[in-house]
Amino acid sequence: MSPTLDYSEPTLNNRAVICKYKDRKYLYLRVKRDGHRYTQHSLQTTDIEQAHKVAIDVYVKIQSAPPTSGKSSLTIKKVFENYMIEKNKKLNRGLIKPNTAKIYQQRIDLRFIPYLKFKKITNMNELKKDSFDDFVGFQLDRKTRGRWKTETKGLSHNTINKDVGQLNEIFKWMVEKEYLLPRNQPKLERIKDLKKYNTESNPAYLPAHWKLFNDELYKFDQGCEDEYETWKRRWFINYVRFMYQGGFRPHESTKIRFGDCEIIKRNNASACLIQIDENTKTGRRECSINANTFLKLRSHLDKGIKLRNQQIKDWNYRLENGDKTITDYYRKKIKEPIPLLLPRDKDDLVLMNPFLKDRKMYHGEHIRDWYKEILRACKFDRKYTLYSLRSTHISNRLLQGVPVNKVAKNVGTSMEMIQKTYDGLSARFSIDELGTSVPEDF
Repeated sequence: MSPTLDYSEPTLNNRAVICKYKDRKYLYLRVKRDGHRYTQHSLQTTDIEQAHKVAIDVYVKIQSAPPTSGKSSLTIKKVFENYMIEKNKKLNRGLIKPNTAKIYQQRIDLRFIPYLKFKKITNMNELKKDSFDDFVGFQLDRKTRGRWKTETKGLSHNTINKDVGQLNEIFKWMVEKEYLLPRNQPKLERIKDLKKYNTESNPAYLPAHWKLFNDELYKFDQGCEDEYETWKRRWFINYVRFMYQGGFRPHESTKIRFGDCEIIKRNNASACLIQIDENTKTGRRECSINANTFLKLRSHLDKGIKLRNQQIKDWNYRLENGDKTITDYYRKKIKEPIPLLLPRDKDDLVLMNPFLKDRKMYHGEHIRDWYKEILRACKFDRKYTLYSLRSTHISNRLLQGVPVNKVAKNVGTSMEMIQKTYDGLSARFSIDELGTSVPEDF
């Protein structure tokens, strides 16, 4: 469908025409080519006098370029690339965070492009007002696989609504840049989130369950065969304490280094201020935790480095004396002397395992296996996850009277999400005080 012409005015001695179209912001220069073909180009102005002034430059540009085929069109993928070029310019100027630009690109690659393929839409001239009417349903029905290869049906309402917000921003930008006519601009509506957050996965531990969990946790390092196994199991105990005390998301804790941590003394107590990496879900932030938790973790790592170096010395001594049966942590034979580990420094991960190569931490699967071992011993009737340590931290902080805005800022989430998720928290966690006693004025 051709755009509606408001008015036109000849220019350049009738070699071209300045046109104003109803649904377009700027004036256009229309130039006749071979036969009945025309080429139009935006003059990037709404002022008719300015349009006459710049017409010659645009005319020369049109005449110097070969005419385009009527079958060819700008692809939506190319327009997405131009959109991200502008976002990356803002990133380089410090106007948006690196994680924001990364998320924008991920949405385009993982959700917007697959939807367009599903709808068989490739070019901008195929994009219409109703082209994205099925987007929400497509994402709700789509099967996805998470990090641990478990299949789930559909994205969360919260994720889809964020996609909708970005799509509306992109379509508005397309109109402003005149890639898209205003009458063809899709306008998506957010969906209502009916999810009951306080009964969803990753629940906080109930008080009695939390006590039982801790009782089993502190037995975890008992009865080990050797000091190496004891150290590893105590590492897990310190890991759980650290995750709970900081309310960290699992992926956030894997990026924390000693250089990100600062001990700050406050009267008769101390706190540890931790810088959370910018390449995490909510970007860079500062998080405050109890200093003793951090210091115990650090002290245990120092013990582990000493223990590892003693192990290396023993292996090297046996190797020098002709022992060819020595195997390392990965069950590979040791054929050459191993260098001793250097002391801990600011670039080391806080959760580092000195018994692994390259000063890494335990694999997530290993940690989850240990965690499940504790849960099996507890025999809970509720399904707790590693993420429940974060939920329990938030719950207990709120019950201790810490303001919602401070809790939200410390753990890197919004007040709205905390209020959604922990609505009704007091009734469940204070059932003894609220449910078994009678108000005095009854």
